[in-house]
Amino acid sequence: MALSPAFTRKGRNSNSNSSTGTALQSSPPSSDDGVSTHNGNAAEETTETTLSVSGMTCASCVSGIERHISSLDGVSSVKVDLMTAQATVCHASQLVTADILRAAIEEMGFDASVLSSATRHDQNSHAANSAALILGEQPVESWFNVEGMTCGSCVATITALLTSLSGVISADVQLLTAQAMVKHRPRDIGVREIASALSAAGYQATSLNAGSDANGALLVDPSATALQNLQKHRRKAALRFAWSLLFSIPMLVISMIIDMWLPMSNPTAQAFHRKVFQNYSVAVICTFFIATAAQIILGTYFYKHAFKSLFKAKTANMDVLISLGTTSAYVGSIVSVTMQKGDGEQFFETAVFLMTFILLGRWLESIAKGRTVSAVEALVKMQPDDALLVHVQPDQAPAVLESISSRQIQLGDLLQVNNGMRVPCDGVITRGQTDIDESLLTGESAPVVKSEGSPVTGGTLNISQSIQMRATAINESSTLSRIVRLVREAQSSKPHIQEVADRVASRFVPLVVLASLIVFIAWIAAGAAGRVKREWLDSKQAMGGFSGGGGGGGGNSMDGDGHGQEPMAYGIFALLNAVSVLVIACPCALGLAAPTAIMVGTGMAARFGILVKGGGATMEAASKIDVVAFDKTGTLTMGKPAVIDSYIDESPEARSSGFSAWLYAVILELESQSSHPLADAICARIRQNHEADIASVSPQLLEHKELPGRGMQATVDIPAEFALALGWPATVSSARILVGKDAWAKDEGCAISAPLEMRSRWSDNGYTPVSVALVPTAQELPGSVVAAFALADKVRPEARDVVSKLKQRGIDVWMISGDHPAAANAIARELGIDHVMAGVLPEQKSEVVRSLQQRGKNSTDNLQLTSSHADITMVNSPNLSKLRDIESDDISVVPLGNRMTSWLPRFSRFWTSTTKYHPYAKVAMVGDGVNDSPALAQADVGIAVGSGTAAAMETAPVLLMRPSLYSLLTFLDLSRTVFRRVKLNFWWASMYNVVCIPIAAGILYPAVNRGLPPVIAGLLMIASSLTVMVSSLSLKLYRERKYQ
Repeated sequence: MALSPAFTRKGRNSNSNSSTGTALQSSPPSSDDGVSTHNGNAAEETTETTLSVSGMTCASCVSGIERHISSLDGVSSVKVDLMTAQATVCHASQLVTADILRAAIEEMGFDASVLSSATRHDQNSHAANSAALILGEQPVESWFNVEGMTCGSCVATITALLTSLSGVISADVQLLTAQAMVKHRPRDIGVREIASALSAAGYQATSLNAGSDANGALLVDPSATALQNLQKHRRKAALRFAWSLLFSIPMLVISMIIDMWLPMSNPTAQAFHRKVFQNYSVAVICTFFIATAAQIILGTYFYKHAFKSLFKAKTANMDVLISLGTTSAYVGSIVSVTMQKGDGEQFFETAVFLMTFILLGRWLESIAKGRTVSAVEALVKMQPDDALLVHVQPDQAPAVLESISSRQIQLGDLLQVNNGMRVPCDGVITRGQTDIDESLLTGESAPVVKSEGSPVTGGTLNISQSIQMRATAINESSTLSRIVRLVREAQSSKPHIQEVADRVASRFVPLVVLASLIVFIAWIAAGAAGRVKREWLDSKQAMGGFSGGGGGGGGNSMDGDGHGQEPMAYGIFALLNAVSVLVIACPCALGLAAPTAIMVGTGMAARFGILVKGGGATMEAASKIDVVAFDKTGTLTMGKPAVIDSYIDESPEARSSGFSAWLYAVILELESQSSHPLADAICARIRQNHEADIASVSPQLLEHKELPGRGMQATVDIPAEFALALGWPATVSSARILVGKDAWAKDEGCAISAPLEMRSRWSDNGYTPVSVALVPTAQELPGSVVAAFALADKVRPEARDVVSKLKQRGIDVWMISGDHPAAANAIARELGIDHVMAGVLPEQKSEVVRSLQQRGKNSTDNLQLTSSHADITMVNSPNLSKLRDIESDDISVVPLGNRMTSWLPRFSRFWTSTTKYHPYAKVAMVGDGVNDSPALAQADVGIAVGSGTAAAMETAPVLLMRPSLYSLLTFLDLSRTVFRRVKLNFWWASMYNVVCIPIAAGILYPAVNRGLPPVIAGLLMIASSLTVMVSSLSLKLYRERKYQ
């Protein structure tokens, strides 16, 4: 039995029907867009539900749904997207279920269906949950069709069988629907194994691979549904327009060609103007029946939506204006012709042509909407339907290939990808080498070479050789699925400027109706006062193609003075002007100004390898960026240390040839035993520069071990000639080799022989020194440092150019690093960065960003830091001399070349400002590590590089997929371009209404004796929406700049 859902309003004591669904657990997310409200306990579990909503026509519908749903108890935020016809609601599932949300939307007169309903996690655990999902540790729900169940005993048997499987958490078997929902961990058991277990028990099982709502109803992917909805809407719009042509073409022939262009001497004109019923001509009767049929068949669509909008949604949308305009024209014609017994003016064609033009506009608009979401469509189509599963046979027999659905892939499956096929899921190549086209994911047109051990991404194209791969992420946890979800969420988010437009649109229709009524009354009054000229009436009659019921054709409608035989009545004149006002006003253009541009902009960003998870709000902030703050390690640098300089004592080499080759071979052998990044860098340097020299040397190491915080140590046999070369007795046959910190070598009594100026240069540049010392083992002899390496994190090759171009755009560039001031100073000097904060702890980075925001744009003030910062160092602040009110013994100013370092005291007072207040600065933070996550969240725009950690990528609203900082410049350029277009769209939509509504009202009659007939007004209304759509679509012409 169906249950009628009950829902409660905020502030009312009503009970919701808890039997309509089950609670889904999550925590409420923060939202910067849509309608956001907060109810109940903050700790209540929250669910995110996505619904498909059909029947929305303009921004008034969007704002009406958002207001209605946000008034329900338990709803924390609502986002309604007109472009994709979807609504995303965050709600407490204990108070309001997905079924209640669907019923609430349907109560407003829209058709709604639940697409997905999933748990939302708080921001702190989001990265961990994402990692668990990718690794298959997070439970998922899979649905199966189960054939062969006959009674409750079968249900119990299948339930017991499923719950006994390793990795299955719970199972819900439904006899009536012959379906089973299994909650399991993909890492432990996959859908094929579950289906095989059921089949082995005698029940044929087929995986459905879908989620479920609170009532167990099967769900589909929102992105695919959005595309299907757009295609269905486009087909329906085309069909309605085709139907309208069946009425408009005959009406065009009768009212325009026959009535206006054919002379009365023409037999056809005479036949249509013959009186056949009382004083009504054939033309009047035909146009009446055509208009009546059009009002019933075509007008029902507008009347139905207008009724739902007014009486169910309690708002007024564009359909209300259209219904009022067409009905006024239709009823006005009937009244005019009836009152004058067939001799009055009739304008039945106005109502028919209006509906035809409006339906044409909506068809073209639906085509344009489909083009705006082409980026999502391209991503969805990248996912292949099938995959080749490799069954390895025993005894080295040839492997057997099985074609399976890509949704049936399990973690750890061995898959084969032939050339020309798309990679079915994320994985690692286990055999073969090939070229992979990743252009749709990263924007890079050049294929990427992949070999054994290389990761591959689902949806990319294999263009050369067949390979075998091991699946590491499947279905919703794959990179492609997450990108599609992020792009869809980004396209549905609203910038602040759109919220203003929605508020205007929600009040627009009532104001237009009021304006139309005022225009009607004003012209009636002007006509009664004799202020309406005969030329105005004649121009209206001529432009509209109107004639009296018994009037003739084009050759008989004018008298000898050039005037019509009977002027148009003042009431009809006033009504036509009022109708023109109704149909020319267009809130749709205002509602489409931002969403269409953002749709195209985020799609273009995805094409360039930039994921804008924050959508319109993020791009709006990025278009106004004043400061860009970079993390150092892994962002401005490669994140991998490399040997920059090296030193070897030449004295032993001069005394005994071959010593350096032997030493490099020993160092390589020892350092290869370590997994430390510094050891890897030293090994890479030796292999690169000395591989030929050490090829014939095979040192034997004994007792090698790694000492944490010091380095690597081992015992090595040393030839006598090398001992002599070192100044030791020939009896020394073995020595300890130490590779590690300078302090360790000093503690062992080793003299450092490297030139002082070299060591000083390394220190000034912030290099990390690694010493190599030899210490005799048998005798009490001093050791010696025989070699040293200087290591540093290599700067990204494009970093200096990116910093330079940011400065050219008037953007302040800062570096916020936790590294030692010397290292930060060296990188800043190399890149040309003038502002550096060094020694910043992870929890302090967010406060530094906050201080930059409060400092204001284009400000020369020092930062206002309000908590303890004893270890923070500010390098090269241009106004350190402005520091005051701080005790001299609390600060030590240390020169670093031409820079200055100021150590802030713990619990210090504020840094004081000596300049005027500046507006709030928009700050972008670019980072890659876990320690950057708080700062990324605090910044106006958080940007994570694609090579960063999962925590940074989940926190930041922008993700750069390419391994290049040039994507940052592209993102800032694109954001500015998109929001220039948004502002242009808003300006055009606003000026269109400001200019056209007065013209439609008749303000130009005194100047040019002309006005706008309703048909022309309808065409202009269509043109306003289409020009906004075309303007947004022209963003696809944007081309990424080619940097060095």
